[in-house]
Amino acid sequence: MLPKFPAAPLKKNNPKSVLVSLLLYLFAGYWMIPDPIFLLFLVGILFIHEAGHWLAMRYYQYQDTAIFFIPFLGAMVAGSKRNLSESQSALIILAGPLPGFVLGWLLLQFGSPTPIFSNHSISITQIGWLLFILNGLNLFPIYPLDGGQLLNRVYLGEEGKLSNVYIILSCLLIGVVAIYFSYYFLFIIPIWVGWRLKRNKLYEEIEKVIEDKRIENDFDYNDLPDKTYWELRDILIDVHPAFQSISKERDHYHEKESTIQYTIEHFLKRSLLQDLSVIKKIGLALVWALLLFACIPVILQLINL
Repeated sequence: MLPKFPAAPLKKNNPKSVLVSLLLYLFAGYWMIPDPIFLLFLVGILFIHEAGHWLAMRYYQYQDTAIFFIPFLGAMVAGSKRNLSESQSALIILAGPLPGFVLGWLLLQFGSPTPIFSNHSISITQIGWLLFILNGLNLFPIYPLDGGQLLNRVYLGEEGKLSNVYIILSCLLIGVVAIYFSYYFLFIIPIWVGWRLKRNKLYEEIEKVIEDKRIENDFDYNDLPDKTYWELRDILIDVHPAFQSISKERDHYHEKESTIQYTIEHFLKRSLLQDLSVIKKIGLALVWALLLFACIPVILQLINL
């Protein structure tokens, strides 16, 4: 029996990948909003938002952290950590909108309504409005927005039927918005979420087999015994459609072994420490509601109601 397949080295944030995603976002954005100055300010607002998430994830020692821009939709931060807590998750989620709210408030209080450029109408106060509105909308309890992720992870437990029902309802609402406003590109979100739900169902089946066979999987990958690696590998071959044509022989690695190893690493037990008491969750909900409703007067002022 060979030793377990070595894990790939941790990936560093590749500036080229970030740059490519940014250029694709700008190209798609200009197709929708043919205003380069406004588009650049919009990218800046998105970057401030995602940088808040990124800094919080780095503070809590997430690995493989990176910022990516997604054409038509916005941006996201990716990262991984084996042991999480509700409080860390909540702070990471709120670290995205908070800088935008603070900066938006400062610009509205002290900024000028006079256009910044002689050939464009955008002003400091308009940028403040955008900061408030975009970050406020992101806190709405609709998955996968920040507010939806906060609700799903802290208040719904992120797993189980209630969470799945909530995610499906969010996708239906996004579909209605896409049709009503003819924003058909928003259907990318329900398609992506549907794929994740299907994948999660498969992963739940695999986790059940691991549990039924009483295989200990509470390890970091570096500490995973070789024998356990091959036992988990056998389960993947039995259950996962992508690996069912692979031999279970343990005297050689398959050409897809790096993919198998990456998948096995996913099934090493991850814990979510439920460290938020009922009182703390109520307090968090009040802060969330305050941030969410703080943008309403700005929206009303913007549309002259």
